[in-house]
Amino acid sequence: MTSLENNSPGDAHLSELELAVETANIPVLLMLLFQATGDGKWLESPYRPTASAGLDDHDSGGLEPVYQDEVRGAALIVLRGLSAGKPLAIALPSQQQAISMMSAFLGESVPEEYGRMMREELARFSGQPLDQYEETAAPVADGFHVILIGMSLAVTVAAKHLQEMGASFQIIERNGRSGGSWLENGYPGAGVDTPSHLYSYSFGSKDWSHHFTLRDDLLTYFDDVIDSLNVNEKVKYDTEVLSTTWDDTEHCWHVRTRSPNGKTEVLQAQVVITAVGIFGKPKLPQLPGMTDFKGRQFHTSAWPKDLDLVDKRVVVVGTGASAMQVVPAIAECVGQLTILQRSPQWVAPFEKFGEAISHSTRYLLANFPLYRAWYWARLFWQFGDKVLTGLRADPAWERPDLAMNARNFAHRRFFVNYIKEQVNGREDLLTKVIPDYPPYGKRMLLDNGWYRALLRPNVQLFAEGARAVTHGGVVTESGKHIEADVIVWATGYDATRFLSSFEVIGRDGVTIREAWNDDDPKTYLGVATPGFPNLFMLGGPHSFPVAGSFMFFMELQMRYVRRLLGKMNSKHITSIEPRQDSTEKYNEEVDELHDRMVWKHEKVQTYFRNEHGRVCVIMPFLNVEYWNKLRDVHLADFNATSAPPPRKPTEEPINAGAER
Repeated sequence: MTSLENNSPGDAHLSELELAVETANIPVLLMLLFQATGDGKWLESPYRPTASAGLDDHDSGGLEPVYQDEVRGAALIVLRGLSAGKPLAIALPSQQQAISMMSAFLGESVPEEYGRMMREELARFSGQPLDQYEETAAPVADGFHVILIGMSLAVTVAAKHLQEMGASFQIIERNGRSGGSWLENGYPGAGVDTPSHLYSYSFGSKDWSHHFTLRDDLLTYFDDVIDSLNVNEKVKYDTEVLSTTWDDTEHCWHVRTRSPNGKTEVLQAQVVITAVGIFGKPKLPQLPGMTDFKGRQFHTSAWPKDLDLVDKRVVVVGTGASAMQVVPAIAECVGQLTILQRSPQWVAPFEKFGEAISHSTRYLLANFPLYRAWYWARLFWQFGDKVLTGLRADPAWERPDLAMNARNFAHRRFFVNYIKEQVNGREDLLTKVIPDYPPYGKRMLLDNGWYRALLRPNVQLFAEGARAVTHGGVVTESGKHIEADVIVWATGYDATRFLSSFEVIGRDGVTIREAWNDDDPKTYLGVATPGFPNLFMLGGPHSFPVAGSFMFFMELQMRYVRRLLGKMNSKHITSIEPRQDSTEKYNEEVDELHDRMVWKHEKVQTYFRNEHGRVCVIMPFLNVEYWNKLRDVHLADFNATSAPPPRKPTEEPINAGAER
C-alpha cells in the first residue's frame, strides 16, 4: 500500500480539520472513506449519494442528516490518519472499482468505458504513481532539439513533459510574457466560464480563491507554474516566428524568427510543436466608413488601458462570450450603451459568479490531494460528458426544429424559463433574446449579469448587426443611426484558419494553407498532418471542447506527443508523419459525428464552422472517446523513416541578418 501524498497538517491544524469536515462535500468524503478503509459499505445505501439536479457541488449528497453526521465523523478519523502518514487500503482503484466509485459518487450509472480513464486521471490528481510513460524510457538522441511556438497554456504542458524526457527545447513567444490569449484579452470582466479547479493543470495545484477565476488571477497562476518548471530561461520573448520550413534531407525544421530590432534568425530543430491557438487573429468587419469614425474603436482583444467610459455613448457590436462579459462590467458607468446583436445566445444560470470558495474547502483541497482528485472528478463529469451526451441528434425525436433529443428539449425548457424570469416581463426583450436554434448550438454562455444589464435604463439591445460606420456612430442593418463616442467590436476571431500567424512549409514546398485548402484543416487526432513531418499541434483542429476542460485536452495531446517522441527515440526514427489513409479515416469519423451534433443544425451559425460549412474547430467526441484515441500510439498509422543522426544544435542560429 502507498501512503497518500499530503502536506501533513500537524496537531495545530486538527481543529481546522474538524471545522473543514463539518462543511466538506459528502460524496467526496465517501470516496475517501472507501479508499482509506476498503469497506464497500460506503458505496451502498444508506450512504449512496443521489444524483445532482444541476451544476452545484451537491455537498449533502442527498443523504439524511443522520447519515451525513456518520460520514463526517468517520471521515475525520480517516483524514487524521492520512495526516499522520497512514497508508490507504486502496491507493489506486482498479478499473472496475473506479466505475463502481464513480457511479456511487455521482448517483448515476457510469458506463464501463470510463474505468481506465478515471483510474489514471484520479491517480494523477491524487499524486499516486502510475507507469504511463514506459515507452519514453529510451534516452533522447544526442542533438535532438524541439522548438515550441507560443508561450501559451498548452506550451507550459509541453515544456513540463519535454523536461521530464531530458529533451533540449526552446520556446518562441511573440509577446513580452506568457499567457497566450489571456494576456491579449484584458477587457473588463474577462475571466473563465470553466470552474477554476477544472481550468488547472494536473501537475500544478492552486489554492483558488473563487469558483470561477478572473483573467489577472489566471495570469498569475500561469506565471507561478512556469516559474516552478524553471523554463523562462528557455523562452525567447518578444520574438515573432515568420516561417518554419521542413528540410527533407536533414530531417529537421528551419524556423525563421524576427526580434524587436528587426534582426532575423533561422533556428534548427528536429521537432516543432505549435500552440498558437485560435484566438490570435481578431476578426473585424469591413464596413463602409470605419476609417471615418472620430471616436475610439477597437476589438475587445485590444482594449485600451487608458480608456475612460464614464458617461460615454458606447456601442458594442456582437453578443458572444466577450460581449457578455464586457456589457455587465461597463453598463453602470457608461452614459448610454447600445448592443447590436445578429443572433441571440443561449445563456445558463451562473450561481457561482464571483462566489468565493470557502476557507474549509480550500483547506481540504490544499492538504489532501485525494480530496482534490475527487473534487475535480465531479467538475469533470458535470461540465463534460454529462452535457455532451445530450447534444447528439436522435433520429426518432419529434421536434428537431427545437431540440436534438428529449434531453436537449428539457434543457431548452429550463433555459427559456430562466430567461423569462430574468427579463422580468419585458416582452420587447424576450422576443430578442430567446434563440430559435437548439441549446448548445453555439458555445453556451454563463449569465454574469447579462440580463440585469439589459434591464438598465441606459442600455438598449437591437436585434440586428451593423451596416456601416459614420464619423459620429454606427448605422444598423435597418438603417438606424446610433451616435457613439466608442465602438467596441466584439466580433470574435478568425478561428478556422489554424496556423495562420506564420508560414508553414512542408515537404516539396507545400504550404499548410495549400494542404488545408486555406480554412479546411484535416489532421490525424488533431495533433499532426500528412506532408509535415515532425510537426505537432496542441490546440489544433477539432481539439477544443464544447463541454469540459481545455487544460485537460492539452494534457491529453501532449501525453500523446510525448509517447510518439518516445517511440521515435527508441526506434531511431528521425522523420514521422501520419499516413494519408489514416488521416482520411479519422476525418471521416470526425465529420460523420459532427453531422449529428447540434452545431450542424440548420438554424445555427457559429465560428465552429469554416466558410464551406464544415466544423473544424471543436471536438465531436466525448471526453472518454478522445482519451481512448490518444492513450496509445499506433505506429502503423504513420510513415516513419530514419536518417543519419541529427547535428547537435549550437547556440548560434544557422544564419542571421537584418530584415529586408
